[in-house]
Amino acid sequence: MVIIDPKKYLQESSNLIYSSLQNEILDLELNKFIYHLKVLFSTGSILYIRFNEFGEYGYQLLFSKKKGDFVRWDNFEDRWPVSSRPHHFHIRYCGGVEESPMTGNPSSDIPRLIMFIQDELF
Repeated sequence: MVIIDPKKYLQESSNLIYSSLQNEILDLELNKFIYHLKVLFSTGSILYIRFNEFGEYGYQLLFSKKKGDFVRWDNFEDRWPVSSRPHHFHIRYCGGVEESPMTGNPSSDIPRLIMFIQDELF
């Protein structure tokens, strides 16, 4: 079992996202009590980032309120048959998953996430 400091990971994630995307951010809420970061972008899309003490994480980008209009990288479930298991990527509109390059480490994950957001939203 991996023990991490979710508050530290959230703060690092917040700093990286804000420094790269500040011109596109309408609101950024960092809640260190429930280990949650919410970012509202100028496009109306919302990014949620979560960490817990046990090394579990989730990065979810909601494009709109339409059913299935989101993507998510996480390791909360260990049931998906992908080589990166338990890390996996939930495909937009599909309901299925595929391999994920994410590991739960914000130093490497958040720059990848920022590139994805820039490509998809701006």
